[in-house]
Amino acid sequence: MPFRKLTDIFFTLRPVILVPVWGFSIFGYYRATDINPLKLHESWFTISPLVYAVFLFFSLSVGVVYVMNQLADIEVDKKNGGLPLIASGIVSAKAAWILCSICTLLTIVMPLFTQFKLLSLFSFITILIGYVYSFRPFYFSGRLIVDFLSNATGYGIIAFGVGWYLGGRELFSVEFLYASLPYFLLMCAGSINSTIPDIDGDRAEGKNTTAVTLGAPRAHLVSTIILITAGVFALIQKDILASCCAILSLPFYFLYIINQKNIYMEATYKVGGALCMMCAFLVMPVFIPISLCVFFCTRIYFRLRHSVEYPSMVPSKTKC
Repeated sequence: MPFRKLTDIFFTLRPVILVPVWGFSIFGYYRATDINPLKLHESWFTISPLVYAVFLFFSLSVGVVYVMNQLADIEVDKKNGGLPLIASGIVSAKAAWILCSICTLLTIVMPLFTQFKLLSLFSFITILIGYVYSFRPFYFSGRLIVDFLSNATGYGIIAFGVGWYLGGRELFSVEFLYASLPYFLLMCAGSINSTIPDIDGDRAEGKNTTAVTLGAPRAHLVSTIILITAGVFALIQKDILASCCAILSLPFYFLYIINQKNIYMEATYKVGGALCMMCAFLVMPVFIPISLCVFFCTRIYFRLRHSVEYPSMVPSKTKC
């Protein structure tokens, strides 16, 4: 198979948005190990390289979810514009399903041969949530409230749980749920706003997301309230990183309430999300060069291969 075709298939995993998966897993590890946020540098050289490897390996399951979502939303993606690789015909459905199968086997079967056998369960649940999120008759991605709750569960509980598990803490506990709550709420807020640009295309396909059902202003108001709630819980828990994530993101949410321009709306989840990842990477700086590499490789690929500016902070209908 030509290298260019293999590259096209690889980028259907949407590696640039696997970065938040790593970030939320890092948050889980940070909370489980009680790393002092004022002395983060002391932990940089004590974290096992195996932890980094597990985060990267687990993220394959989320990549599978991204591919399934594109397969389920071919018609919606055509209406929303941009250059979705499957909807545009650049990558065939057959090739995408083969990629899903390979990554599923890797992320579920391989951990069974390691000391982190529970990782197989994390990956399985992630892919299961991705399936009910994307495909009918469940189709959570097109239903009020459960659309953003599904996303928040995947990031704020499961990805967070991977880090918590690697940090050596008890998973099935009230303590875990309490620690994950601010991150779950942060993801709820970001997830709602990330669907606002797709309102027209989603509505045309009968996809009743929270943003479609409530409309952009009210959906954004809900996400702002959720973000404030996340900050309150973070402050109560004295979780400095989660507090910073909420406080640094909040001005962009208020800005869009004052001036409802697309650039301000997209800043809520693009700039806000980037700031959250910067907070996470203070715990594990090794992910900074990895994430920058993913970002620039993705940008170079779409620019040279398809003449598309992606990813970009500029408001756009591009959906890759």
